Amino acid sequence: MKKTTLARLLALLLVAVMAVSVLAACGGSGDGNGDGEEKIDFQGKPELDPKIEKQDYNGYEFTFVCQPYLSGNAYSVNYMVSDGETQNVLLDAVYRRNELLKQKYNIDFKQLQVTDLITTVRTQVMGGEVEFDMIVGTCKGLATLAKENLLLDLSSVDRFDMTKEYWDGNAAEQLKIGEKLYFTNCDLNVQEVAFVVYFNKQMIENENLTSPYEYMKNNEWTLDNWANLVMAVSDDVTGEGEMTELDKYGTLYENHNGRMFLYGVGVRATTNDESGYPKVTLFDTDKTVNTYEKCKQVFSSASSWSIDGMPNSETHGYNDKWDYARSLFCQDLYLFHYEGTNIIHQFADMESEFGIVPFPKYDKNQAEYYSMYPINCAMVAIPNIDENLERTANIVEDLNYYSNVLLKPAWYDQLLSRRYVRDDESEDSLDIILAGRVYDVGMYYNFGGIKDILNADVTKTNISTSYARIKKAVDADIKTTYRDFGLV
Repeated sequence: MKKTTLARLLALLLVAVMAVSVLAACGGSGDGNGDGEEKIDFQGKPELDPKIEKQDYNGYEFTFVCQPYLSGNAYSVNYMVSDGETQNVLLDAVYRRNELLKQKYNIDFKQLQVTDLITTVRTQVMGGEVEFDMIVGTCKGLATLAKENLLLDLSSVDRFDMTKEYWDGNAAEQLKIGEKLYFTNCDLNVQEVAFVVYFNKQMIENENLTSPYEYMKNNEWTLDNWANLVMAVSDDVTGEGEMTELDKYGTLYENHNGRMFLYGVGVRATTNDESGYPKVTLFDTDKTVNTYEKCKQVFSSASSWSIDGMPNSETHGYNDKWDYARSLFCQDLYLFHYEGTNIIHQFADMESEFGIVPFPKYDKNQAEYYSMYPINCAMVAIPNIDENLERTANIVEDLNYYSNVLLKPAWYDQLLSRRYVRDDESEDSLDIILAGRVYDVGMYYNFGGIKDILNADVTKTNISTSYARIKKAVDADIKTTYRDFGLV
C-alpha cells in the first residue's frame, strides 16, 4: 500500500505534553506505564470505548483522501488532520485526538486533498495499490465508486460496531444495498449535520410573530405554520417601488429547496425493503403533491426571494452569490434560510441572533422531524483493497470513538451551541435534527434521473408529470444497479 513514515521523532516528543492537556480537557487520568509514555484513560464514556489493545504499527502513515479544501467551498473537507494548537476549537480537538492515536498505535496521519477524488480512487484501486486508507467524499461521488466495486463493504468488517453511537445508525441502515454498506456517516466526519432551517430571531420579535421554537414546543411546527410566517413578511424597505434583494422578505431560498421540505414531511425518493432493495416511494401518499404545491405557492409569492436570481457575486466583493445572499440574511432582511450547518460560520458575526430548527412536519400527526443529509457533503468509505484491514479497522474504530469524546463536544457544544447560535433551544433542535437525519440511496445513486426531478425549480415544476416521464428509466436503473452489485 504505502511506505511507513520515518518522521516521527519530533511528534513523539510532544506526546507527554499533549497527554496532560487532553487529560485535563476530557476528565481522564494518566499514570506512568514504565516505558516513559503517559497512559491515557478516558473516564467519560467507558460504555462506548471499543477497548482495542495498544498496537505498534511502526510509524505507519494513515492517510485520508478527501475532496479538496477550497476557500469559499462549503463542501470542502478540512477536519481530518491538524498540525498543532490553533485558535480554531475544532482543529485543536482534531490535533488532540490524533496525538492520542499516534501514541497508542505509533502512527502518523496525513490528509491528501485531490482535485478529482473519483478519478484518484478509481485509478489507484484498479491499479492494485493505493496511497490512502480512508476516503472522505461526497455522497454522490461515493455512490459512483460503490457501483464500480471500488469500495469495501463496511458491514463485513467485524471490528466495526455499528450499534455504537459514534456510527450513525440511520446511515448504517438506510444506505445499505442489499445487506452491504459501501459508505456511511460517523463521528469522525463531524463538520456537517444536515439541511436545517435558519431563522432570524430579531425579525420574529420585530414582526410580532410566533417563534418556530414556540411552535416546536407545542408540536405545531408544521408546513402551514411555516408558510404563514413567511407570508407575513414583505416590505419595500428601500422605498424604490420595486422589490429587490435589498428589501425585506419572509424567506431567502434556492429553487431546488422544495426537496428539503419533502424529506421534512417524510417523503423519500426511495426506501429500502426488508431485503435492502430500493423501492420508489415518492408518491406513496398525497403528501408529495400537497407539500410541493405549498412550497410553490410560498416561493412564488412576494414574500420570497430566490438566490438563483441574485446578481453576479463579483459586483459585491463576495466569493459567490450564495455568500452575498447570506450577508443579507445577516442584515435582518430575510426571516428564513435553508442550508447545511457547514455554512454556519458565515453567521458568526451576525449582530442579531439567529436560531436553528428542523424542517417542519406535514401536520401535528407526524411523529418525528426528518432532516435530509446534503448530497454534496461528505461521508466515509474504505477502498476495496487493503494490505492490512485489521490495522485500518482498529484505527478507524478508535478514530470514531475519540471523535465522539473530543470532536463532538468541540463542534456542537462550543461552536454550534455557544459561539454561533447562542441559545439552548437551538442546541435541543440540533439533537432532534441529528436523530432524524435521512439518507436516501435513490438520491445518491440518482436512479434514472430521480434526483434531477427533485432538484428541479419548485416554482415551475409539476413533480407528478416530471416523474411520469422517467418512471420506467428509474425502475430499470434500480434493477441494473442491484444486479451489478451481485445481489440477484
